[in-house]
Amino acid sequence: MDENPAEPRPWVQTVSDDCPVSEAQQVWIEASLKWFAGEFGREPLNNGIVLPGPNLFSGYTGTPRQINRLIAAVCTLMSLNPSDLTVEFFDLRDEDDSQVREEKRAVGHYYVRDGRPVIGLDVSEASDADYLTAIIAHELCHVRLLGEGRITAERSDHERLTDLLTVYLGFGIFSTNAALRYGKATRGFSVQPMGYLDERTLNAVRNDGYARIGYLREPEFGYAMACYAWLRHETEPSWAGHLDPGPRAHLRQGLAYLSRHARPGELPTTRTDGIPVSVHLGTKSSLPGLHFPFPVFRRSALPPAPPQR
Repeated sequence: MDENPAEPRPWVQTVSDDCPVSEAQQVWIEASLKWFAGEFGREPLNNGIVLPGPNLFSGYTGTPRQINRLIAAVCTLMSLNPSDLTVEFFDLRDEDDSQVREEKRAVGHYYVRDGRPVIGLDVSEASDADYLTAIIAHELCHVRLLGEGRITAERSDHERLTDLLTVYLGFGIFSTNAALRYGKATRGFSVQPMGYLDERTLNAVRNDGYARIGYLREPEFGYAMACYAWLRHETEPSWAGHLDPGPRAHLRQGLAYLSRHARPGELPTTRTDGIPVSVHLGTKSSLPGLHFPFPVFRRSALPPAPPQR
């Protein structure tokens, strides 16, 4: 049987090496990661990614005590002291369904009361540790950005920047997987919102049976996770299997793109007065007793401008 070796085989899955996001989104993601490195140092990258499972919440069933222990664990990994926070719990199941549909359904919130940061968490699905961890991580990233005065809520992209910070601080698996979430309903599937968007708004985004949750789109999360791995010199991250299939495909495409355009530990572009430049995150020095824990570029005073869509 003659077989043309050059003929593509339909059962062989190929990965595109094009960047999975637009140029504006790419520049914003990479420049924001650069800014995070200047603000928070390289330690979050060195600490590595947080994986779902017993290391974070052994024997978790969603009791109030376990929720508080989970909050404390996430705080510790984000270099926050849980005693400096006020945590409020609410349950969306206690609200009238019609009221919930008419108003924005917030599964978490952040504000400051008497100079003290307050985060609120919806515990209606507290038994789902991964989902609750994503909510906690997002709200605590508000504390690190807004509460510590790094940005203001007037920034049009402050929620998107908060989502991206969960990736840099090691909680990208949770926030990425929570970005698209579906619950069984009487008629097919309905979206269970995460963030500050209501179900009606989410379902109006697209009409092909799917809807988007969160502030970063799935390709943006996937590329951000690829950049996170690349900055850690992970060309084939072992944790990729923890991601849902959609973002995992974008991660692999992002890594294929980065392997073609940058060395491990570097990102292809960022914005410096509109001029794309190479960004390199410094690693330990070869000289004994000396190391450079921070990136080898000048720290910027403000985060990058949001991408123009």
